[in-house]
Amino acid sequence: MLKITMVSVGSLPKGPFNDLGADFATRLKKFAEVEFKTVKTDDRLGEAIPKDSFVIVLEATGKQFTSEAFAAKLQSWIDDGRKLAIVFGGPHGVSAELKHRADLLLSLSPMTTTHDLAHVFFLEQLYRAFTITRGMTYHY
Repeated sequence: MLKITMVSVGSLPKGPFNDLGADFATRLKKFAEVEFKTVKTDDRLGEAIPKDSFVIVLEATGKQFTSEAFAAKLQSWIDDGRKLAIVFGGPHGVSAELKHRADLLLSLSPMTTTHDLAHVFFLEQLYRAFTITRGMTYHY
């Protein structure tokens, strides 16, 4: 089963964002083992990334995918036996060093959004990608 570690600065989403995120995290359990790690400051992000992970940093200037293209990428990582680490930076993004360390800089949108909303949005897209690769009816 695919192992995904989601690393973020600060705390996990609160209130309704927490509820939505928890719902998608529960849905994801049938496809992957998802672990959430938080660090207090941007400079600690790198320490929380598991070794031998394919590192995806969420970055406004990163590569954008359609849901179908992201699903195909996800399937290729699964086929390669990769562990994934998804990194959510703080309000000022991530360091140049961490961007350089990343295997993929991924943009959810060219627009800026809150940390909580980005977290939920990514979980939903991850779930959508799994349903696409499995031919489930969630994605139309």
